[in-house]
Amino acid sequence: MFLQIDGHKIFALSFGSGERTLLAHGGWISNFEDWIDVVALLSSSWRVVVYDHRGSGESPVPVEAITSESLVDDVFRVMDAMQIDRCILGGFSRGTATVLRAAVQQPQRFDGLVLLNGHGEVRDPSLPVATRIAPSKWPGETHEEHLRWFIERCTPEEDVDHIRRWGMHILFRSPPDIADRLFMVEFQDKIDWPTRLATFSLPTLLIHGQKDALFDVRNFHYLDSLLPNSKFVELEGSGHLPAMVRPKDVAHEIKTFFERT
Repeated sequence: MFLQIDGHKIFALSFGSGERTLLAHGGWISNFEDWIDVVALLSSSWRVVVYDHRGSGESPVPVEAITSESLVDDVFRVMDAMQIDRCILGGFSRGTATVLRAAVQQPQRFDGLVLLNGHGEVRDPSLPVATRIAPSKWPGETHEEHLRWFIERCTPEEDVDHIRRWGMHILFRSPPDIADRLFMVEFQDKIDWPTRLATFSLPTLLIHGQKDALFDVRNFHYLDSLLPNSKFVELEGSGHLPAMVRPKDVAHEIKTFFERT
């Protein structure tokens, strides 16, 4: 279905039922399909809601409509439109910055967090800060070649040609200017994360692929150390797309973690 959100049509899906609700946010220019296999497995006992954030999938917007702040605001707009009072909020990759901001902004709306292959803006201060390079400057001559280079980095596992093909179909829906914007956009205000998270009580599940070339595992350990109520899971042999490559494992970790809290 399409929701009217802030003057834009945002594509969303809701299915399943149960005492728990998971709202899942995709990463960079990827859409709800990041999560679809995982939420399909959870939907036998949970309500699950996914949406294409602005600029991704079937939610095209003008490039100037994309800000980090608007992505956070959309979390609450989607929740209200889908009549979600409280939920577990999941974010993937770049989307973890959005969901972590939403959770610290209005923690009373959430029952927990899932941060999948991303650690938001939180970084170990002892590590060097890597320079972010716009996708239009990545290896290759065309937008398609840039995306193919990215997808191959995301999938170091064996027998993943079908996942790479699927990933290309997902990412290629967003044009180059949108891809650059969603990759490079930053929040205007900065947060002192050690201070802010010291009293953050929401149960938080951190999932990282052991072979993920995009995110340094040391940042996950640092974030885990700041959170009072968290669990870190490293999926052995997995790259950046465990929800697509190993959805049963991801669904199991989510279900096990939150049904014990």
